[in-house]
Amino acid sequence: MKDFPGKSKPTLESLLVDQQVITGKKFIERNRLEKHEAEKQRALLQEAMEFEERNRRIKS
Repeated sequence: MKDFPGKSKPTLESLLVDQQVITGKKFIERNRLEKHEAEKQRALLQEAMEFEERNRRIKS
């Protein structure tokens, strides 16, 4: 028999408040933003590569 009460389990609401659990809507939004950011980074890399190709000097 315990002399002290055990730690209570967190509720879904408390986890949502603590941001340890996210809703499906937030997950979809975060995923969409991550994909958008990845596409932006890819476009930036492509632009930089094209710039380097155009401006590369041939060493003799």
